[in-house]
Amino acid sequence: MEIDFTRLKYFLAVADELHFKRAAERLHITPPPLSKQIKLLERELGGALFERDYHEVRLTPLGEALVEPVRRILEQVAELKVTADTVIKQVAPLRVGATAYAPSDLVNAFEDAVAGLTSTPTVFSIPGSAAEVAAHLVAGHLDLGLIHLPPTDERIDYRVIARYRSGIAVRSDDPLAEKDLIVLDDLRDREVAVDFAGANPFILAQLTRRLTARGITKLVQASPTGRGSEIEVAAQVRSRHLVVLISYAPTSFLGRVFSPPEFTLIPIDEDSWEPGELAIAWARERRRQHVALEPAIEELAAAFHTP
Repeated sequence: MEIDFTRLKYFLAVADELHFKRAAERLHITPPPLSKQIKLLERELGGALFERDYHEVRLTPLGEALVEPVRRILEQVAELKVTADTVIKQVAPLRVGATAYAPSDLVNAFEDAVAGLTSTPTVFSIPGSAAEVAAHLVAGHLDLGLIHLPPTDERIDYRVIARYRSGIAVRSDDPLAEKDLIVLDDLRDREVAVDFAGANPFILAQLTRRLTARGITKLVQASPTGRGSEIEVAAQVRSRHLVVLISYAPTSFLGRVFSPPEFTLIPIDEDSWEPGELAIAWARERRRQHVALEPAIEELAAAFHTP
């Protein structure tokens, strides 16, 4: 079976966005050729990858099973290209990873900044949670990473490059949806889902302590594992009238999932709950092991206008 890597790239874009028009915009093409290439890929694989109706695009069981293998394949193809360039230029690539649980617009901006580094070729990946990125840094599998603060390992050094507000998402008919801004006291006596912190046990434990201290004690997991997909969590918020705690980033993928008409995304007053922080991070003892690491840190800090 011969499979076109471009079709795999198209499949992954639709799987991430669950929306053909947004995926097409991300790929800088129009929806009709994207739809055609997906159909050709489905023919090559022998089964449907997406269920489509007027309002929604969903992954089929086959599609869900292929998302991560396809992501790994495309990362390996990118690494193959970098390796070839490295052999020719005799420059070791800088291995950069990012947490998958940061606002997607910030991750995209970070990936673009990494791709624009002038100091060295790069290999970019999204290993998982911030804790997983930190573990890869300490183990030497990554040279540089994008993580949430605080770091989960004391051997990590970092520089803050972005701050983002926290927010909540509720059903559009929820009484809280009438507010333009909420404070934490508004969440007392409500069931608050914290699934999106569940990928990092350290941050989840810290978040739980902080919320409990503020009188918010009905903390729940929308999905059985506490690490469900955005669509799964949204379905539970809809059916159980939950409040879900997320970053306030309306233009991100997560922000679009929890957008009208079904949901309302509301920022939390920053005097009530301080903003979250994202940082570029590296293993302290490995800082001198890659000649391009110091210049890359400075370039990325400059790209995000941080001192």
